[in-house]
Amino acid sequence: MYAASVTCSDCHEPHSLKLRAPGNEVCLQCHSQDKYDTDKHHFHDTGSGGAQCIDCHMPARTYMVVDPRRDHSFRVPRPDLSVRLGTPNACANCHADKPARWAADKVRQWYGHDPKGHQDYAETLHAARTRANDAETRLIALLRDKDQPAIARATAASELSQWLSGTSLPALADAFGDADPQVRAAAVEALASLPPEQFWQLAHPLLRDPVRAVRMLAASALAGIPVEQVPLDERADFGRAIDEYLASLRFNADEPAAQVNLGNFHAARGESAEAEQSYREALAIDPDWLPAYVNLADLYRQTNRDREGETLLREGLARQPKAAVLHHSLGLLQVRQKHLPEALASLKQAMELAPDDARFSYVYAVALHGAGHTREAKAIVESSLKRTPGDPALNELRSQLAAEVRKR
Repeated sequence: MYAASVTCSDCHEPHSLKLRAPGNEVCLQCHSQDKYDTDKHHFHDTGSGGAQCIDCHMPARTYMVVDPRRDHSFRVPRPDLSVRLGTPNACANCHADKPARWAADKVRQWYGHDPKGHQDYAETLHAARTRANDAETRLIALLRDKDQPAIARATAASELSQWLSGTSLPALADAFGDADPQVRAAAVEALASLPPEQFWQLAHPLLRDPVRAVRMLAASALAGIPVEQVPLDERADFGRAIDEYLASLRFNADEPAAQVNLGNFHAARGESAEAEQSYREALAIDPDWLPAYVNLADLYRQTNRDREGETLLREGLARQPKAAVLHHSLGLLQVRQKHLPEALASLKQAMELAPDDARFSYVYAVALHGAGHTREAKAIVESSLKRTPGDPALNELRSQLAAEVRKR
């Protein structure tokens, strides 16, 4: 609708927010009554819920438990995707007693084919989140498909951070020049893990981006570059973008996320005391804010203070005993301390608490292999690959373990 230049005030009175017409009539301002407000289109009795445009194309959702409102994405109901991917669909709102397959068969019976909406990215994002073998190829295609919504293309860019390769990196670099700032911002975040010097070569023009959010993300990713290494003609832009980023974090200083980001900025610049202060401030604001525990523990690692890091992580686990990321961080610390039995227990618990996070399975398998438990490591890898078959790290580890077994 938005892409077709439909705005809020086409349907709603801008002052009262009331609809401009009752029921289906608000849609019939633009859409043909003979084509759409008929049982030949909706296949339901006139006056029933299934005959109402909004019940199929704007189903109600309850947000944050207390806020019911209509979904304004105006989607075509896709029970066929529910069958394949487990996604929700509007049909189930009325026919909760029927399986998705029943609804998909009905739709196919009515129209002679599976429905096809304007949006075409559900299977790609599902492939990414299950680490399917073709996920990288699908994500690159979605990122480059200008006919898809910018928010979906931006999501593709974000997901590609898990598949940085000689194939995906050029696609993400090209996205720095995309017309939509959502896509540019997502590409910046996806490539922020590159070494700062390499990232600078790709991203420094974004320090002059017309959208402040993009400039600030670029500044954040480039924080670790010493000013003296920045070309003279770029220093003013770099400084302005850094100032904008810091001003934003300080404006939101009562939020733990802002304090963690401020800590990350100082840590990237080697300002350990300032980073620690920011992370501690985040925990003072919200003692359950997991990123503060993880990032502060990592700062202690960088400054050879693992003993303090262990105390911190155990404090976090006392509050959040089912936080997989804290068990994982503690396991890595115990590996560094050469407390291998304790490390294996912590890493195993992280994997069991978050079985769909391939990273936890990978690290646990590596630790098992390092402890001489190759058979158990292989079993963990195979089990995890059933959930995420295209995960690059797990597949590489499987090949490595298989090669070692062949040599014996």
